[in-house]
Amino acid sequence: MHRTNGNSHQGTTEPASLGSESHNKHPLLSLTMAMVMTALGLVAFTNTAASAHTSSSGSTESMETVQSIVLADRLSAPQERLVAAIDSTGNEATRQLRTNKVAKKKHEVRQVRNKVIKIARAQIGDSYRAGHSGPNAFDCSGLVRYVFKKATGRNLPHYSRAQYKQVRKVSKKNAQRGDLVFFFRNGAHHVGIYIGNGKMIDAPSAGKKVRVSPISGSWWGRSYTGIGRLLPA
Repeated sequence: MHRTNGNSHQGTTEPASLGSESHNKHPLLSLTMAMVMTALGLVAFTNTAASAHTSSSGSTESMETVQSIVLADRLSAPQERLVAAIDSTGNEATRQLRTNKVAKKKHEVRQVRNKVIKIARAQIGDSYRAGHSGPNAFDCSGLVRYVFKKATGRNLPHYSRAQYKQVRKVSKKNAQRGDLVFFFRNGAHHVGIYIGNGKMIDAPSAGKKVRVSPISGSWWGRSYTGIGRLLPA
């Protein structure tokens, strides 16, 4: 009976004893696992902190770069405006010089054309004489030759068809004072000096004098060939 109780007591205490031994059987393994977990946690924390630092540092460097670029841009802006202003001034000066040259050339051409008309007008009333080119008697091509020699120094042939071959042809609507007017289709057997407003100065024919004549609506107009240009436009 006592043995039975002893066995019963032993049965009730052995599990606890066994459990206590099982819990403390490998204390070194438990400590090692704890240390490993701690180390892993430290590594993770360190990586996170490093990543955060790198991100923060990169952001700071990026901001500093942007600020540097903006500052440099602001500092260079006045210089860029100065260069642009200089370029603009240079371009304007070149344009103005070119404009002045063109204006001067046009003025010179206008003066020559006016001189041609002035000399031609001075011959109005002079006699027509075949084969003559001044100073007091002219045929048609002789009058043109005389006027252009005095006005421009240029020697023209004393023959209207030869003069026609030397001119640049222009339309009647584009004719300018000092251009030449030629007559008779299929040839140029008569020539006059255009003075504007559809009129010319010419030496018409035997028995007549140098005069102002229309280039259309008259006998000459019905025989009109075209306008020729010797002077610059």
